[in-house]
Amino acid sequence: MKNILLFFITIVQFTPAQDVITLNLEKSIQIALENNQDLMIAELEKEISDEQVTEAFGSSVLPDIKGSVNYQRAIKRGEFIIETPFFSGSFPQGTENTMSFGVTLDQPLFTGAVFFATRIANVFAEISQTAYYATKASLIKNVKSAYYSYILAEKFLELSNITLEAAEDNLNDVEVRYKVGVAPEYDLIRARVQVQNILPEVQKAENSIKLAENSLKIVLGLQIEQTISIEDSLEFEEIEVEEYSFLASLLEDKNFSLQQLRLQIELQDKAASYEFSRHFPELYFFGNWATIAQENDPRSFWDWRYKNSVYVGLNLKVPIFNGWQTTSRVNMAEIELEKVKEQYDLTNNSLKNQLENILLGIKETRFQIDAYSSTIEQAQIGYDISLKRYNSGVGTQLETIDSLVELTRARVNFLNAIYDYYVLHASLEELLSTEVQVQVD
Repeated sequence: MKNILLFFITIVQFTPAQDVITLNLEKSIQIALENNQDLMIAELEKEISDEQVTEAFGSSVLPDIKGSVNYQRAIKRGEFIIETPFFSGSFPQGTENTMSFGVTLDQPLFTGAVFFATRIANVFAEISQTAYYATKASLIKNVKSAYYSYILAEKFLELSNITLEAAEDNLNDVEVRYKVGVAPEYDLIRARVQVQNILPEVQKAENSIKLAENSLKIVLGLQIEQTISIEDSLEFEEIEVEEYSFLASLLEDKNFSLQQLRLQIELQDKAASYEFSRHFPELYFFGNWATIAQENDPRSFWDWRYKNSVYVGLNLKVPIFNGWQTTSRVNMAEIELEKVKEQYDLTNNSLKNQLENILLGIKETRFQIDAYSSTIEQAQIGYDISLKRYNSGVGTQLETIDSLVELTRARVNFLNAIYDYYVLHASLEELLSTEVQVQVD
């Protein structure tokens, strides 16, 4: 038993610790682009659409060539009977062995598919590619949101500890003053209550960091057990924003949702033309080569006599009437085209409204950052004054607690405003596809 324990202790001692991944925002985005499963699925969908282009080209433009080999053994051959006034009798039908080889070729010369099938497949491939970039843009935005949430949680924990430390210092001062009979018991009770009220907030902040860390790992495609470290801190840095008119035009040009809808319009337009082309005749070239041998058992396989045949020709299919099915399919395709156009206009207006909301939000949070920054300075002065007033016997413990609460609230509001500012910019980049567009170009 002692040897077993020593063995396990040795394993624990020499097991290498898991590497710590040090992250900044740029590295986080790169890791997510490499590991995120949603992006991998979108990449596979894009590859499928590329293969569909090849398939459409092969089925509508290139010839279809098939080979065949057939062997037939007669277990019991059939018979045919001859009856004449002079002779009657039965004769075996066919031979005991039949071997055939053949190759057939079908080449479309003129069909609707020749003109439209490959074009439709190419547009569909572009839609899949745009969907991939849209997924990429959404992923980048989610990474930034999760990243900022994590460093915000770190800041909240730091702020909670600072507030707790200030409350504990205040409690120590009140206890000293109470023992010498300068402070009333009520002040001591209030100071103790204040410390106890802050302790759960510290625990909540610690839990928030863990939750934010796990959320970030999931977005990055990392294992929950992976240890990470963040280099950055939540500090404010001004980001320039263009005017709405410029961004609105950029939105129409770059937004992936609108790009997809424009491609959908093109796709439905070609689909309607494809359905209409079914009214036209279709012309095919065909060819056939075959060789066949029919022999009975007495002849050796190597001596079988093969006879060749070759045929070529044209096959013209002329649509005459199919119960107005083609007309109905054309009408449905044109209706789908109108639906997509309406969807484009609706989405365009909705995204422009979203753009304006984001810009107003950025402007509002920028104003809040300045206001809360000034509030923090004033609240800090107020807190320092309340401590001096209390220590000099002029102020009350209630003033000190209230001023600390106001200082904490101002700091929390300031951090939240910075977080909202960066997340709104991340949403703006997703909306305009600017972050992805740089990489695509």
